[in-house]
Amino acid sequence: MFFYGKILLGGATREYKKISSELYDFTKPIGKSLDGDLEFYYQEIKDFKGPILEAGVGTGRLLIPYLERGLKIEGLDYSQEMLDLCKKNLDKRGLKTRLYRQDLKTMSLDKKFEAIIMPTGSICLIDNIDLLLKNFYDHLRDQGKIFIDLIFPLDFKPGCRSQIYRLSPSESIVYTSNNEKIDFLEQKTYCLNRYEKWVDDKLVDSELAEFNLNWYGIREFSLLLEKHGFTNIEYIRGYGGQADYLVTFRAQKN
Repeated sequence: MFFYGKILLGGATREYKKISSELYDFTKPIGKSLDGDLEFYYQEIKDFKGPILEAGVGTGRLLIPYLERGLKIEGLDYSQEMLDLCKKNLDKRGLKTRLYRQDLKTMSLDKKFEAIIMPTGSICLIDNIDLLLKNFYDHLRDQGKIFIDLIFPLDFKPGCRSQIYRLSPSESIVYTSNNEKIDFLEQKTYCLNRYEKWVDDKLVDSELAEFNLNWYGIREFSLLLEKHGFTNIEYIRGYGGQADYLVTFRAQKN
């Protein structure tokens, strides 16, 4: 599951930086399916002939398998560290595609896409999704489609948990997630993540990451899509039943 949220603390960031990106790449390697998302999205987009954009591409966990299957897909992310790892993973496999470093709320690309996908609930980290949905609409071709995951904090519990990930005999990352609270009126959870990089039993670097998780009701999100001009709005529960904490919306530009 995902542990997102916000807490006011000096030095914390809202984006994936070096250590958190490294841990993501280690725990969610290229081609790893999370509750069936890789297979689900492939079935949804495999027949698109034109360019596809993955918003929040990360390290290329989904992008690279789709490129290997012949899809014309490009990636966008705000985290330079994530994009650097994505480029490295592409180079390892002799693959090429366009990667963009832009904010989804202000994105301006030189092309329009047949489909835009945003898996794994990444949209729930963004406070003002009106701007994002407008940009998605503007960057779609006529009759183009969006596919967006929404996640719900079904297992949120206040408290702190830590785990050690051993990258090699000499390197490890200690990940600590502090779930602060859940606000049902504002539809937000609050959390602070800490990442510590250890080499030869010495702490060499650390990061704090603060995030909001915003969640939306089915009717609420449908109305937002309608507001921005989308039609043929549908949703699928949990990749067809494998993940009860999310739904995937698909909608079309006229």
